[in-house]
Amino acid sequence: MRRRWIRIGALLAALALLATACSQDDEAETTTTAAPATTAAPATTTTAAATETTAAAATTTAAPEPGVVFGKGVTAEPCPDGNPDNGCIYLGVISDLSDGPFAPLAIPATAGIVEFWNKVNADGGLNGFDIAITADNTVDAQYNPSAHVEGYVEIEPNILLLAQSLGTPQTQAALPQYIEDNMFAVPATWWSGWAFPETDGNGLVLETGVSYCLEAMNDVDFVVGQLGTDFTYAVVGFPGDFGGDVAAGIAHAAGEYGLGDPVFQLTQVPLSAGGDVSEAVSQILATSPDVVFITTGPGELAQTMGGVFGAGGTALFIGTHPSWNPGLVAQEALLPALQAAYFQSGFMPTWFGESAGHDAARAAADAVGQDPNEWFLIGWASQYVVKALIEAGIGNGDITREGLVAAREQLTDVSFDGMLPNASYVGDANDVAPRESLINQVDPAAPGGTVNAAPMFVGPTAAAYDFSAPCFVP
Repeated sequence: MRRRWIRIGALLAALALLATACSQDDEAETTTTAAPATTAAPATTTTAAATETTAAAATTTAAPEPGVVFGKGVTAEPCPDGNPDNGCIYLGVISDLSDGPFAPLAIPATAGIVEFWNKVNADGGLNGFDIAITADNTVDAQYNPSAHVEGYVEIEPNILLLAQSLGTPQTQAALPQYIEDNMFAVPATWWSGWAFPETDGNGLVLETGVSYCLEAMNDVDFVVGQLGTDFTYAVVGFPGDFGGDVAAGIAHAAGEYGLGDPVFQLTQVPLSAGGDVSEAVSQILATSPDVVFITTGPGELAQTMGGVFGAGGTALFIGTHPSWNPGLVAQEALLPALQAAYFQSGFMPTWFGESAGHDAARAAADAVGQDPNEWFLIGWASQYVVKALIEAGIGNGDITREGLVAAREQLTDVSFDGMLPNASYVGDANDVAPRESLINQVDPAAPGGTVNAAPMFVGPTAAAYDFSAPCFVP
């Protein structure tokens, strides 16, 4: 293994010197200012889309279609600027839209959600109803659990369900209230616990795509496929479910391959925008792992790699999907290291994926001036299950929250228009939970900054894993 690294180690050392020469004095400033540049346009798009419809929903029992009953979050009256013959279904969003660690991802993801429903409405709506996500029903909780719960209490009377609930600790904090209110929520979080009724409100959390834990197993399978089993590794990440779930998946896969323990594990990187990564950098430099599995936000990824390579260190970095943002390719000093030594796992084909869903999302993004961004795609794709749930409720003649609870049992083959494999939300997690992920590598010339290195696959470790409980419980 060490011989395999001679060539790439020399290259990375040269890149580190280049990065040091270009940015040693400016590194901190560079790594903290790149992400907002890529999110300004999506933020404007999201706000504009949201403010087009600002009326709160009122409770009613009449319906535009005979035989359909409804309550909170639905009106017989049309949405503002909606189809005049349709009623209106109001959805909520609780996200990180300004200063939190995941704002660079959440802003384009929220834009994708809004544009998904704009497309549905433009095509005539859902069986007599349009969908509205209003400014009044959009909460910027900045990745703060207390703000998340407070925002939910404020918008709950106005909405049928939550089109986005960002963050595992945040969603967990609000989950008792979701349960009391029969509130479905689409999580912008991929904790393995969302696959189990005892930890997801008995099915109220409608997750999309592979969990952090199974994605991490696939990441280890990928590395072993490239390097064999003679390598050392470290694990770096945020605390709680994100870093913990990934670390659990890596530990399981490492055990299957006999890789031994990591040279160090640090899942306490501060959860703040541009959080202090100095301990992670010093540990990597001190222990010199061949591979670093990293599970942070984009700012922390940039600071960690910048610190390591700026000090002459070398390592291959493997990031899970919330660690990447296209703004990273704008960091000229870091870009050579990203291209040579960074792989990014994910659960959906990149911007030029070939599917009807990708085609529709790209067309919508072009129409509103959204730059290519995989998080726009992720937001868009997350709404297919909401659409399927509402359509099932309408078909049953009941789109009250209680009616949607009953309709959930019909979600056995949800289509994502090819963006993701069809999924079932009914049955044991071991049988129905997604296990597919992919690997991308950095290419600054590509839309979104990455190209596919390994298409959707299920590695042998994830395929054989007995997924009968959450991998990690915060």
